[in-house]
Amino acid sequence: MLSIPARSSFLLKIGVLILIIAAYFFIPGIKEFILTGTGSLKNRQFHELKEFVLSYGVWAPVTSIALMATQSLVPFVPGLLITVTNAWIFGWQYGAIYSWLGALIGAVLDFGVARWYGRPLVEKIVNHRYLQAMDEHLHQHGILAVLITRIIPVLPFKVISYGAGLTIIPIRQFIIATGIGQTPGIILYSILGQNLLHSLQATLIVTALLIVAAMLVYYYRMDIERYFYGNNK
Repeated sequence: MLSIPARSSFLLKIGVLILIIAAYFFIPGIKEFILTGTGSLKNRQFHELKEFVLSYGVWAPVTSIALMATQSLVPFVPGLLITVTNAWIFGWQYGAIYSWLGALIGAVLDFGVARWYGRPLVEKIVNHRYLQAMDEHLHQHGILAVLITRIIPVLPFKVISYGAGLTIIPIRQFIIATGIGQTPGIILYSILGQNLLHSLQATLIVTALLIVAAMLVYYYRMDIERYFYGNNK
């Protein structure tokens, strides 16, 4: 039988889920926003996604950030398309800022869901094979695993966030590692998106630069670990 604090926590978690579901179905615009935005992402429709974001007028930047954050909670929806589209719409500088903010907010949401609701819920969202690989990676490298996999997305972005939420990694360290690690990729893909260079050569160049960045992180891993853990490691 659950203790009073545990019962209160359980009821709070259930209550939050009920409120989210109710908002999705009963607050005008939310369901349409999620279905239309994520639908364009799933189908990789750049033009439709651009029109969707711009349809919100002066709120287009906020829409872009919200869509980037929302897609992190939806399985099989690629966030990279928003990064490219943002650069196409706003220019690579502002596009990169909006993508960076949205990605960071989404990562924190995923992290929070995993930490609050635990593994049973995460296992219903994340493929078991991905989650097991992330478990091993985090167990072996800790916060450094978050930093490196943000630079080179060897695992889906949201899998890293959910996996980290199931560990003892402090949220502050997670935010710092995510914010730093996602920056090179967002900037490079934003530049790529603004110029619409969707060629194999351009993609290979961007990928090579990200690999170099990850190698530098690994080379200086001891200094990075000291930054996060101080003298405790």
